[in-house]
This record gives sequence, structure tokens and C-alpha cells, in this order.
Amino acid sequence: MSGFSGGGKVQMRRIYGIIEAVKGGGYPNCRSLADKMEVTQKTIQRDVTYIQDQLGVPLAYNKSLHGYELSGDCSDFPVFEIQVEDLAAMFLARHAMKTVKGTKLAEALQPAFERLTQQLDGKVNMRWSDLDKVFLVKEIGVVDADLTLFGKLAEAVLKQQEVSFRYRKIGGKTSLRRRLQPYHVGEIDGGWYVIGYDVLRDGLRTFAIQRIKGLNVLKTSFDRPDDFQIGQHLGGSLGVWDHNQADPVEVIIEVVGWMARIVQERLWHPTQTTRELDATGEKVELRMELGNLEEVKHLVLGWGSCARVIAPLELKNAVRDELSAMARSYQGK
Repeated sequence: MSGFSGGGKVQMRRIYGIIEAVKGGGYPNCRSLADKMEVTQKTIQRDVTYIQDQLGVPLAYNKSLHGYELSGDCSDFPVFEIQVEDLAAMFLARHAMKTVKGTKLAEALQPAFERLTQQLDGKVNMRWSDLDKVFLVKEIGVVDADLTLFGKLAEAVLKQQEVSFRYRKIGGKTSLRRRLQPYHVGEIDGGWYVIGYDVLRDGLRTFAIQRIKGLNVLKTSFDRPDDFQIGQHLGGSLGVWDHNQADPVEVIIEVVGWMARIVQERLWHPTQTTRELDATGEKVELRMELGNLEEVKHLVLGWGSCARVIAPLELKNAVRDELSAMARSYQGK
């Protein structure tokens, strides 16, 4: 069956309508289809010819019943021509599927992906392994999320309805009741999160979906601020966690050795700038404007002896305290 590559949206809608009408039985003809779609019989006849000749749909005219019927299988309709951009998009989608492999989300998405890839059969002679040799996408993997919970949160975001739930913070010993106006829900850095306005605490908050229990979608609606942008909201942090400080602070880190070269090749934050401190490029000054220092603290710790915090003092002390605690945990062992 050939792909749909001609005509416009109006013709495409008519073609869908014709196929569905024939599938429904009743043997519709050009006159009945033209009356239903409010076009001329000649227009319907051209569409029928296109369906038969270009799309390869087994649409046949039954002379004894004076109408059209399907003389063969039509389960793979509609199909569309696959372009280069489509192949690239499907390749990336395939790798995105692999990152959620084994989760309930993957089970729900897999059938949809399989329906899309069926369009390649008989049109493109290729193997996924061929594309794997050309493209590379690092798979970080994501944690499993309850699909029903995710769906309810996504629907609440779209319909702008408040939600309530019990939530236990990472360092908390008990779960607390929260009431949220959800602005955004999705996967960020390998985890599933919902971000919105916490009604009881009067501020924007971020919640890990895996720690949400007893979710209720309320009848109370809200208006999402027109100026809320997820990119701007996360602008004060390196990852998903928002910041509570009124103003971002300048973070200055001196990086040496092999890590100095990597720092100049990677972008952790939009405000990031680097400056070489020696002729070889193995001593670099890294600057960022951040409101959340917790994430950058872990970043610096991960760089080991290659990194030294210059400012702010709060971050320098936090790194020093963490290193001291780590050293104590290894004493006598």
C-alpha cells in the first residue's frame, strides 16, 4: 500500500471519511458520499481514484449493490510516505523507548511505536543496526512511574485542576498532605516530576512522582500564570530542583587537569562561562549564576581533586563539610 503524499488537509479528511464510510458498510456511492461531505460527485470520484491508484486501498465498486466495498485487507491504512526527517525522529523515539524499557510507561507506548514502524515495511530496506552505527544516543534510563498516576497529573495540568496528595520529602520521616496547582509534568534528568504552585506553602515546588501517594484530582480549577516557563523556572539550578533564594549567586570554580578540558566542552547551565588560566588550557575558571547550590555541590564533589570552589563561601564550606564527613566514614576501615 502506497503512502499519502499528495493533496492537502481537506482532501486527506475526505479520504479518511470515504474509507470509514466504506468500512461501516451500507455500500456508499459517489452521490451519497458527496451529499454527506457537501462536495460534488466529481470530487468524490477523483478521491476514489486516488485511493485506489495512489494509496493502493482495495476499494471496489459493487455493481449489484450500487456502492463501494473493500475487496481486501485495509488494516494498515492510513499510511504516509516516510521522509529522511521521519527516520531520524523514529530512531530517536526508539532510543527514548529503550530508556523506559521494562516500565509501565513503555508497555503503554510500545503499541503506538509499533504502529508507526509498520509503515516502513516494503518501503525502506534498512536495519535498525545500520542507524545504530551512524547515530549514538547515550541511554541514561529512567525510573518507573505509575502510569495511571502520571496520566492523572498530565490531565490535571491540561485541564488546570488542583490536585491533593501525600508526599514524603527525601529527608522527611512522615508524609505530609500537599495541595498543588500543577503547571508542568514530565521526565527531567532520568526522573519523573510535577512542578507547580503549592497552595498551602504559597510557592512553586517540585515533586518526584514516585513519592506521591493518594493522589486526588480536585474540582477546583486554577489559571496558570501566562509568564510561567519551565525553562526559566529551572534556570537557577543545574537540574530539576528549583531554588528558594530571591537572587542567584555567582559560583566560581577553578578546574584543573583533564576535567578542565571537559569543562570547556560541556554546558551545564545557560549562564556558564569559562576562562583559561594558563597557556595549555589545563587550568580553567568556571562561572555560573545559580540559586540552588546543592546540585553544584554534588557536581564539584564528583570532579574530585580537579575542582576547587572559589566562591561563594557558602558553597566552599558545604563542600569542605561533605569531604570531612566522607573522610570520617572511612576512618578505621
